[in-house]
Amino acid sequence: MIELLIKHRYGDNGLLAYIDLSFALATGLVISYNSLYPLTRIVDSTQQLATFNIILWVESLILTTLNIKNISLGLGQDLFDGTIISFLQMRGRKKFFLASYFIDVLLLGILYILATEVVFYLSSFTPPSLWFIEFFSLYLFISNISLLITIILKRPYRSFFISIILVFGFLFLLLKGMFSVSQYILVLSFIIVYVDYLLFRRVTI
Repeated sequence: MIELLIKHRYGDNGLLAYIDLSFALATGLVISYNSLYPLTRIVDSTQQLATFNIILWVESLILTTLNIKNISLGLGQDLFDGTIISFLQMRGRKKFFLASYFIDVLLLGILYILATEVVFYLSSFTPPSLWFIEFFSLYLFISNISLLITIILKRPYRSFFISIILVFGFLFLLLKGMFSVSQYILVLSFIIVYVDYLLFRRVTI
């Protein structure tokens, strides 16, 4: 089912574009940081950590926007036109939800983390320890809320635009310095995805 969903969501070569984008964003992360701190390739001060995290959060929002397209216009369209019934008949709701969540949410995040680790290694860049938790905190939080919106509304374009407004809201808070990603958001993300799963098990199609 995973192979079928990948083709359904990304087409024959669409996933390669996301891999290229992941490497481009990872390279941009290192270049952006070193343009501000050209004499070091390590994040070791509080100010440097804050700068690194802001760049990382912006890239997280970029990937989340693409991710929202897969959730809202992919799963949302399947729910709207009934295409999802064919997948449910193959594996059932639980297995479909897990497979769809991996393809629509986790896959892009994992690709970005792997690409970024490769770029860090090749450029001899030393990031903060467990930097990927900062990335996943914001990425999963918005993605899971978008999934919640999509399951409730079952309207692809309506879900997409509401989710995009959510992304711009977080971007505004970041730029204003009114928002900080913490471990609590990651924990909340796990709660939200569990609610997503429960709603999906009960959604009428």
